[in-house]
Formats: sequence, structure tokens, C-alpha cells
Amino acid sequence: MPRLSAIERSAEVMRFMGHCLVYWLSPQGQLREFIKLNLRVALTVAIPALAVAPLVTLALGQFQTWVVVLTQTVTSFVLFPLSVLLSILLVCGLLYIIRTCLDLRGRGRRDMY
Repeated sequence: MPRLSAIERSAEVMRFMGHCLVYWLSPQGQLREFIKLNLRVALTVAIPALAVAPLVTLALGQFQTWVVVLTQTVTSFVLFPLSVLLSILLVCGLLYIIRTCLDLRGRGRRDMY
């Protein structure tokens, strides 16, 4: 210890205290093995997840874009014929109202004579 610098001594003391704590928690080393196993499992799951997650996110983003484009296209295909049909119905209704008004106007004059 005396030949170590101040930072090396403090690091060695921290390492020793860590080892004492681990030994105090589990003298047979079962806790250390359990933590090692959990770290291995976590890394085994995390590495593929971190490698695949950006690809899945990209694919879902592209899927969302395609769904928006298809929705707009289908909406245009449905709304255009409906708007044309509505315009035709409005014109027919307007012509019917004008014709009815003219017929009533014409009958009113005939009845007066």
C-alpha cells in the first residue's frame, strides 16, 4: 500500500470494501454467481434487442407512411364520386324545385281566368 499513489490507494480500499460487502452478503459466492447469470442473460437479450429495435422502428415508420398514403388515396377515390353524385342530386333537386314553382305559377294564372 505505501508504494501506491493516493488515487491507487483509494481505489484499492474501495475494491477491498466491495469484496468485503460481497463476502458479507454471500460467503459461499451464490449471490455473485446469481448476479453474473443475470448479467449474462440481460446481455444476451439486450444485444439482439438493441440491434433489431432500430430496424423494427424503421419498418413501423414506413408502414405508417404507407397507411397514410393509402388512406388518402382511398379517401380521394371514395369522396370524388360521392361529391359528383351529390352535385348531380343537388342540380336535379334545384331543377325539380324550379319546375314545380313554374308549374304552380302557371296553374295559378290559369285558375284566375
